[in-house]
Amino acid sequence: MHHASLLDGMSFFQGRREMGVLEAVLLGAGQRGREVFGAFALNHPHLLRFVAVADPCEERRLAFARQHNIPPELQFVSWEDLLARPQMAPLCINTTMDREHVSSSLAALDAGYHLLLEKPMAHTAEGCIAIQRKAQQSHRIVQICHPLRYTAFYRKVKELVEGGLIGVPFTVLMAENIGYWHFAHSYVRGNWRQTATSGPMILTKACHDMDLAAWLVGKRVRKIISFGERRLFREENAPAGAPLRCIEGCPVETSCPFYAPSIYLGQHTEWPVSVISLDSSLEARRRALEEGPYGRCVYRCDNDVVDQQVVIAEFDDGTIVNFTASATSAEPFRSIRVLGSCGELNGHFEKQEVRVDKFVAGVWPPVPRDIFHVVASGSSHGGGDAGVIRNILRLIADNDYETAQLSLQIAVEGHLMAFAAELSRISGQIVDFEAYRHTVLKSLDS
Repeated sequence: MHHASLLDGMSFFQGRREMGVLEAVLLGAGQRGREVFGAFALNHPHLLRFVAVADPCEERRLAFARQHNIPPELQFVSWEDLLARPQMAPLCINTTMDREHVSSSLAALDAGYHLLLEKPMAHTAEGCIAIQRKAQQSHRIVQICHPLRYTAFYRKVKELVEGGLIGVPFTVLMAENIGYWHFAHSYVRGNWRQTATSGPMILTKACHDMDLAAWLVGKRVRKIISFGERRLFREENAPAGAPLRCIEGCPVETSCPFYAPSIYLGQHTEWPVSVISLDSSLEARRRALEEGPYGRCVYRCDNDVVDQQVVIAEFDDGTIVNFTASATSAEPFRSIRVLGSCGELNGHFEKQEVRVDKFVAGVWPPVPRDIFHVVASGSSHGGGDAGVIRNILRLIADNDYETAQLSLQIAVEGHLMAFAAELSRISGQIVDFEAYRHTVLKSLDS
């Protein structure tokens, strides 16, 4: 592949011609559909307008339709019903549940839509390549929602590394500290708690990071190995006497950091609290804890995904990427460290700071030290979510199919890294990446 210099997501910062409003249909009016893509349309009506929505939950569907003035005849219970109609807009934004991504995306492309698809791209490696092939066959623009590529922070990291400030990059150390409360919300109590119903954690959470690795290094992967397990959120770690639901009278409610009422019944009603109930009233939230999944004891859930994992990947040029995902950090944040032939780069995503230390003979610590402070262009994913949307609007306006295909290839590569890492974790073996890719292609073609 030849994508080392790709900075897709940059074009909308280049002062090119203004776009008119683009119409879109939405598949899935859940938290991401409503609070990210829907909110963008409401805040930028001159750029994006939703004309139809599909969601099996009547409450979500009607709420989105009211916000966007979508008439009853363009509100659908299923994505199948929406896509069975003649094409209603140039763009389909797909935020269905993970295991519906392949079938709904292929149908949207067959119906003539360009596609903005939430991550993960698919729950199987074969599904990812099937979507990529359909995009090529239909000559449609497809973009996966990997917002970190579109943040000022990671664009600065890529710019500095490719600019040679630290020489030839040898090692990339990446960490995603998920945060104890975030992990408990999404991967213990929430929708992504089971591999069978969503996917492995390295895919559903860390496909962002695998995508970044593929995008930053810009080479093919040679070998990959991974370790990880579920250690904390297990039945045997439950406090003595802990009930199935926190609200049923837990003996450690004053000291447990995962006590559901303290998380969901306070003054804060934005994400993640907004996920448990569309009605943000205290009564509705309490009822959600009594009846729904978010009120359960984190040690007595039906989760099976790992809560810690390490992935080590070797690329064709010898670059090593070492990535660690941890559930038990005090704060959620990502960090990156790139070690090069004549210096090193250190970055902290939440602090929006990148530091470069250059090697100098006889001096410790190394000088000169350069510190770069970047400014996020929005709050959601450091401005990356808005960047993703603006980027596909620009790609469609310019009919830039070539850039879209290159970006999609990187996304596929990152997803394959996640699947190969999970294969390694389960088997305990080093995965030869080209052999793995060949196996996936053979499976898809058989």
